[in-house]
Amino acid sequence: MRYLPLLVTSCFCLLFSCTQEQSFVYEGREGISFEHNTYQIGMGNAPYSISDSIVPIPLMLVGTVSSQSRPYAIKIIDTATTAREGIQFQAFDRKRTLPAGAMTDTLFLKIHRRTLNEDSIYTLTIAINKEGELPPAISERAYVKLMFDNRLAMPQWWSDVSYWLGEYDRRKYQKFIELNGTPITERDMNERKYDYLRIFKKVKSYFDSHPHEGVLFPDVYWEV
Repeated sequence: MRYLPLLVTSCFCLLFSCTQEQSFVYEGREGISFEHNTYQIGMGNAPYSISDSIVPIPLMLVGTVSSQSRPYAIKIIDTATTAREGIQFQAFDRKRTLPAGAMTDTLFLKIHRRTLNEDSIYTLTIAINKEGELPPAISERAYVKLMFDNRLAMPQWWSDVSYWLGEYDRRKYQKFIELNGTPITERDMNERKYDYLRIFKKVKSYFDSHPHEGVLFPDVYWEV
């Protein structure tokens, strides 16, 4: 399992994993193929301020480099896709061009994080169109499946500080991660409880000043 960086609009690097077949069938024809079959993109640990993530999806030429640009096309496989174009991910042009002299091309897919609910894993399957100057050259790499989510499970320590934090809402923890820099463990909370509560107090102040986001904290006294 390999891990590669995502590009994101707020200059924050997330991680996603891609899996690839150990062997493939080269059919001896010139064309284009995706470099990997599967990408798994988890955005739950990203800072709350990150609203969109840009996923680079590389493709590679199989055959001879040309001095001329060459067109190819991609398509969404609806039967293997649950994410909605224009809602969970930004619409993209299906007609593409491999530049002259190039061996590779990259599709940059933008995922709209704010539209992802807290429980679902979304899928998007893209295939290379068989029609065109550059058809799929390797059958096992003719498509790519992306699985992405914005899930963030409630940490074990949450109940210990729920007097101040209230019911778990992943947005509270994501804003904390943004201010703190990283998630924390139960041991971290036990050792630095009041330090972290001071950060959560800032989280509360943020959401108190942005009531339209609907994130609520208990109306209690904070001794930090």
